[in-house]
Amino acid sequence: MMSHDEFILDGYGSEKSETVPLAEALKVSTNPVITSARYHTEGSRQFSDDYRIVRTVLGKGMNGEVVMAVSKSDGHQYALKRFHKHQLSQEELKHLRREVQICLSIDHPGIARLHDVYDTQKAVCLVMECCKGGELFSRLEERGQYSEKDAAGAALQMLRTISYLHTHHIVHRDIKLENFLYESKADDASLKLIDFGFAKVWDPNTLMMARCGSLTYVSPDVLNGYGYTSQCDVWSLGVVVFMLLSGYPPFHGTEAQIRAKIKGAKPNFSHTHHWEYISGEAQDFVRTLLDKNPCTRPTAQGALQHPWLIANTVSEHPIVRLNHEVLSSMGRYMHSSKIQRTTLQLLAQELLPDETSELREVFLQMDRENKGTISLAELKEAISAVRELPSSPLGGLTHSSITTPELCHATSQTIAELFDVLDANGDEQVYYSDFIAAASQTRSHLRLEVVRKVFNRLDVDHSGTISASGLHATAGDNFANVSSDDLLRGSKVTFDDCGQITFDAFRCMLESYYATSVPRPLSAKCSDQFMKYSLQSTTSKQAVV
Repeated sequence: MMSHDEFILDGYGSEKSETVPLAEALKVSTNPVITSARYHTEGSRQFSDDYRIVRTVLGKGMNGEVVMAVSKSDGHQYALKRFHKHQLSQEELKHLRREVQICLSIDHPGIARLHDVYDTQKAVCLVMECCKGGELFSRLEERGQYSEKDAAGAALQMLRTISYLHTHHIVHRDIKLENFLYESKADDASLKLIDFGFAKVWDPNTLMMARCGSLTYVSPDVLNGYGYTSQCDVWSLGVVVFMLLSGYPPFHGTEAQIRAKIKGAKPNFSHTHHWEYISGEAQDFVRTLLDKNPCTRPTAQGALQHPWLIANTVSEHPIVRLNHEVLSSMGRYMHSSKIQRTTLQLLAQELLPDETSELREVFLQMDRENKGTISLAELKEAISAVRELPSSPLGGLTHSSITTPELCHATSQTIAELFDVLDANGDEQVYYSDFIAAASQTRSHLRLEVVRKVFNRLDVDHSGTISASGLHATAGDNFANVSSDDLLRGSKVTFDDCGQITFDAFRCMLESYYATSVPRPLSAKCSDQFMKYSLQSTTSKQAVV
């Protein structure tokens, strides 16, 4: 029986009332397949099909509590933001539309991932990545203040994220300690930016005028009322780093006094017992970000080049770079079929942080310009560096295709062809999720519940099979006017007599894709012997296909 919460969330009605029409969302999508698969409107997938609500409150936003949702497929936990449309004014609905559209358009390892949107007549539900490490604010409260090294490490992560947003003409406008969450409780956990309620897609030729944000962190150019640019986020980041280093905010007093001090750009460095042990380089970094003049205040990309930040973020470990194993995976992805690439793109969305942590570092190292994406020139540079590596087996794998990957000696034309395959939306840059889909090569990622979750996304009519029309409904124009023969070509997937793909055939296709060492014949249904081999061929504690 459906719970009261589920009834409200699913919202049955005779008319559609989409907050963000899918066609509109696809215009700004980094990957149309992923956007189509995670945006659900009335008459398609419902929240209660995929999740159940747990009463655990994770936080509070402008529109109420953020609660926990649990996936019915794999039991993983997510953060749920619920918006009941009848409770929102037209202006609030406009802000919600903007937030949803922005969340659908962004893809960066420093931003909490949006997994699903359920947009019905009565409500909008945003199912987000659940970051279990708590707020940066809470961890600062526990510590009192950060060491310079830890503060610089946090600043590096936050600036990379802000640089990505600004490069793609998005301004967050509410950068603060509370809006950065740690991925886990680990001391070295990654930071993720959340809450895009004030975010805006910004035309650099037009100043923004709306006064928004949190007073402690707001910039003088926002308060002055003459218009401001994306540099407001850089100022806010300066306030964050000030507080990490000192343990207290740079502006004190009543609200009126704080406003006056911010407008005068006069942060309080007078607490000598906090600042006397902090280096001049660190203080210079903070003062540079808290420059009253937004024109001389560094951009996020510029701040990343500050000597203090560079000196304090040199890793104690060797730099993680593209290697033969990853390059081999990318080569296999390049030659895969449409349906295989689509499946891998969806699969990449379900991988856990610890399954992608090394690839995340590879991606960030490849992004030399700190734009949050990889360009063709950066891809060529990374592949050239692989040629200098020894060709011995990596990661315990002994396949000849991994020790001497084809792409290692690829021409510029071949690398350009690979880039075109990775560039899912054709805007001449490779986004994080597309890189993960191509580079994530190990079969241990194929946990049974993850494969089932991807299959369920493609099974739009809940029939237990996938049809060509279902693929088109999920993946949009990626499969428009594509015949079944074209879908099948090179995919090693078999349709049944009714033109459907069963779950067994679907996971056999994935297993075949990853099993590069010994080719094995496949049929529409996997044999017991084949499944037994699959289950024994991994060291994972969980079942795999």
